[in-house]
Amino acid sequence: DDLRLDGDALLGDADAPFDYQLLVDRSRVAWAALALGTTRAVLDYVIPYCNERIAFGEPITNRQAVAFMIADLAIESESLRMLTLRAASLLEKGRDATREASLAHLFAAEKGMQIGTNGVQLLGGHGFIKEHPVELWYRHLRAIAVVEGGVLV
Repeated sequence: DDLRLDGDALLGDADAPFDYQLLVDRSRVAWAALALGTTRAVLDYVIPYCNERIAFGEPITNRQAVAFMIADLAIESESLRMLTLRAASLLEKGRDATREASLAHLFAAEKGMQIGTNGVQLLGGHGFIKEHPVELWYRHLRAIAVVEGGVLV
């Protein structure tokens, strides 16, 4: 209540006021990029693991459910890549990217959690032990959904 600040406490200056929306847009693209890199790490880790993991005398990737889950991880990660690159490209060109940044962040939050969860599931019991980095990536991907107090489109 009744807080007073000097003019030098303002972000930016009188000639170029601080653009908060641009900061939020860049932040959302950065979070989406972080999620993208993490989803790619999950995918790059689980493919060889599933190819080498033998169950019932054959690699588990021979099971249709496992193969489909890995394919879905790849599709969702590539979709996140395209959304993130589009938003980043608009920002780089100095154009409005609020919608695209929000979409990239929303997709990163939703699909990132799903990819992390599926990565853990593909490793079975090994998915939650610290010998495999997937459990750490899973926790990081879950955090994307709660940054900025949630995602608003």
